[in-house]
Amino acid sequence: MRSIRRTVAAAALAGGIALTGLAQTAQAESGSAHGALAAYQGRTIDLAKGWQGAEACAVFAADDIRCYATTAAADKATGYRASTDPLRQNARAGAASIPACANGWVCLYQYSHGGGRRMIFNDDYWDDLDNYGFDNRTSSWRNNQKKGDRAWLAQYRGGKGTQINLSAPGYAATLGSFDNKASSVQG
Repeated sequence: MRSIRRTVAAAALAGGIALTGLAQTAQAESGSAHGALAAYQGRTIDLAKGWQGAEACAVFAADDIRCYATTAAADKATGYRASTDPLRQNARAGAASIPACANGWVCLYQYSHGGGRRMIFNDDYWDDLDNYGFDNRTSSWRNNQKKGDRAWLAQYRGGKGTQINLSAPGYAATLGSFDNKASSVQG
């Protein structure tokens, strides 16, 4: 099924057909010609080759990845509202320092304290971050899924190597010795 989607994507791109709403695959296999394809500003981009100005990308499904020029646009698309954010409500005084991440999603941030580009996931399979141009680029995370719903970061592709648990609801402003060492995520 995955190879059929890649064939369709290659034919569509070669034929000059504009793909506007959907990316064709989110899990490019090792050695393939491209990484995850995402919809961004009316065109399809290969995230492994660069984000082309995008600041946030959300994986809605394996074949539906969307990128946004601003994190505010990503927040709107994923349904984030600061007024109903449980971590921000519980933190009160430090609420402004907690980065946005919509209910039901796992967010990875390029820099500590939720800074930089953001990758947003809500699936339960291992995603290899090199497909998204995010390999070894995670410095903080937030799991805004329901209590007890775990996510994981792993040192190598496919969930292999050292893993860290991203408990929900939770947030880590820094990753300490695991900073910029994640190559896959399950969330």
